[in-house]
Amino acid sequence: MVPEASTATQIFVDSTGRRKRLLSVAGFLVAFLAALYIGMVGTSVVRASDAALTVKVGALPTATSASASASAAVE
Repeated sequence: MVPEASTATQIFVDSTGRRKRLLSVAGFLVAFLAALYIGMVGTSVVRASDAALTVKVGALPTATSASASASAAVE
């Protein structure tokens, strides 16, 4: 059974609008921080595309291994 509209009472009414204002400010703050984070990530992606690719240390021959192989080839 559904109560009639005239007998239904509202449990909580925020007549001052303080809750709406608080949630609005909190939402703007979260949106600002998210935009700042997205901007930082975007900047790092753009800057990283200009950087040279790194090479693993073991991939290049070292001076000692190059001289050792050259001396072994001479003997």
